[in-house]
Amino acid sequence: MEQKPLSPGRQLRARVKGPRIEVWVGVPVFLTVLAAGAVASFGVPVRAPVRTPARELEDLVRKGPDSYFHHIFDPGQLLGLTGQVDLTLDNFERETSHGVLLAALPRLPADAPDFTMHAAEVWQPGVAGADNGIIVFIFPEERHVRVEVGYGLEPALPDVEVHRLVEETLVPAARAGDLSAGVEALLPPLLDRLRTVPRAQPKRSGRFADVLVAAREIPRRTRLVWAAWLDGVRQLRLIISAAVAFLTALVAVLLARIGHCALLLGRRVAIRSGIRPLADATLDLTNSVLRLAQVAALLFVMAVGTSFFFPGAGGFGGGGVDLNW
Repeated sequence: MEQKPLSPGRQLRARVKGPRIEVWVGVPVFLTVLAAGAVASFGVPVRAPVRTPARELEDLVRKGPDSYFHHIFDPGQLLGLTGQVDLTLDNFERETSHGVLLAALPRLPADAPDFTMHAAEVWQPGVAGADNGIIVFIFPEERHVRVEVGYGLEPALPDVEVHRLVEETLVPAARAGDLSAGVEALLPPLLDRLRTVPRAQPKRSGRFADVLVAAREIPRRTRLVWAAWLDGVRQLRLIISAAVAFLTALVAVLLARIGHCALLLGRRVAIRSGIRPLADATLDLTNSVLRLAQVAALLFVMAVGTSFFFPGAGGFGGGGVDLNW
């Protein structure tokens, strides 16, 4: 049976029915949050947030190596290493499964005497259960080198051997004032020694563990946005307030759609409507949930950012070597 075309009035009502939730939920939420943000932007005095050296150092450690140089932690560009060094370490890890990281800070933090071990526990180079990671820490102002070695590498790379390699390669170049040359001289014999260690078989771990690791970055990014809001000019505050208002309104609309679709589905189940109306209501509810999930995933990626360093899964706690030059 051919359906009759809708009258112009019904067509108009059908068009208005679609964005009704956006109008009655999204717009008020957006305007309310934006107004609150605007009032706060002009009312709250601009002040620099308290940033202790320990907090800044912890944020650096949590961020980990650079988003491009995945095996190099050098926030102050003290070593002057190139991408070729990072590529060499990346290819070596793919070949052998052994994780090698290079790290540099001007000096060993006075308020963090266990900094190197703490950083090793956060970054976890290597494979879970194999403890096959090694990190070379360099502190130029103190003329100090610290090497953390995982338990799994100690049989092939004992502390005495690590001491000899560093003393014969890195230390002479460091004394001459060329740290990058020293690191590049240390890597070939160090990697050759590590190649004698059998490849570790990684244990299967679900992606959910990576999601949990990434979720730990959200509080830090939230602190950064809050610090920018406190220390920013009014224009920046208004931009942040507008972005927060838009995202809040978007989530509110999606939640309202889910509630509306769930209520509609419940009514159709209660009155025992046909299969087609139930299928349509179920599809609407599913689409609304999927949209909310997509927005949540997008917000998660935006909050975490591409510069977050995903650590390995290897444990740490092996020996260590200290040298001065």
